[in-house]
Amino acid sequence: MKTSLVASTLLLVLLIAGCNVNPAPAATPGPAGPPGQSGQTGATGQTGQQGDQGQSGQQGATGQSGDQGQTGATGQSGDQGQTGRQGRQGDDAPCPAGEHRHTNPDTGHVSCVRNNDR
Repeated sequence: MKTSLVASTLLLVLLIAGCNVNPAPAATPGPAGPPGQSGQTGATGQTGQQGDQGQSGQQGATGQSGDQGQTGATGQSGDQGQTGRQGRQGDDAPCPAGEHRHTNPDTGHVSCVRNNDR
């Protein structure tokens, strides 16, 4: 265990020392070269395609039917007229001369009959 502890410490020291080493100094740049030639102008692009036509709108819903009108009220019946009073019965007409009144006992019919003058 002691050995592995010493070995791991040594590896850690080498790793840290290797990371801190400064790299070689960079060379100083020389004078700039002459500018290059300009490139050719690019070709004009093609005209884009025309867009597709939009879809037609949906048909609107059918309207609702109106309510049915109300039936008018029926008129009231008029009052029934009163029945007229019956007239008074007058006296029977007199029988002609030579006759008298006779009531049939079976039917109640009144008639004039001849007098029996013997």
